[in-house]
Order: sequence, then structure tokens, then C-alpha cells
Amino acid sequence: MRESQRKKLTRSGSDRILAGVFGGLGQYFNCSPNIFRVFYVVLSILTGIVPGIIIYIIMMLIMPPDPQHPGILGFFKAVNDIQQNMTSTSEQPRTRRTLTDVEEKDIKRNGRS
Repeated sequence: MRESQRKKLTRSGSDRILAGVFGGLGQYFNCSPNIFRVFYVVLSILTGIVPGIIIYIIMMLIMPPDPQHPGILGFFKAVNDIQQNMTSTSEQPRTRRTLTDVEEKDIKRNGRS
């Protein structure tokens, strides 16, 4: 297969309720994401709520965002990159100055030596 025709599993940027995990699964398998959502809710209820939440968070972290719609995390990453570029060009690194030919003098304080 060609590089452009290869499917990639990504989180959906357009069909999302929380993070776009099930929208991405629906796009990858070419079916309705509602099937995955209903299956997830039923599985979460049968196994307890906590394992379902943990599985969803793991899937959200593993699946990359859609390149055309990176979402809110992509926005924060872009803002952070711009901010780093601005600070790296405006600030010059400070170098330490070395003093040479320095003489020490005793200073009398309050009449004491």
C-alpha cells in the first residue's frame, strides 16, 4: 500500500464527545462511533466504573490526535512552542565576569581596625 492510503488510528477531531477516542475508532474501522460508545458504557457498567475510566484514559494517552484537528492539547503545545521561541531569541545567556588586578583594602568600621 502507498503511504497516503495507509490508515492511521488517531483520535477524532470532529466526532468527539470527550477526547475523540471512539470517534477515531469509528473512522478507523469505518463504522459508527456510537457502537463503540454503547459497548464501552455496557462494559464499564458490568466491570465497574473505575476500570472503564482507566481504559479510556490509557486509550486517550496512547492514541495520537488527528493532525488536522489537534484539539486543545495541540493548541497549548503550539502556544508553548511560540513562547519558547520568543524567549530563546530575546534573552542572551549571561556569562560570568572574571575580575583581574583586584586589590583588597581593610576598611575601618566604627573606629575599630
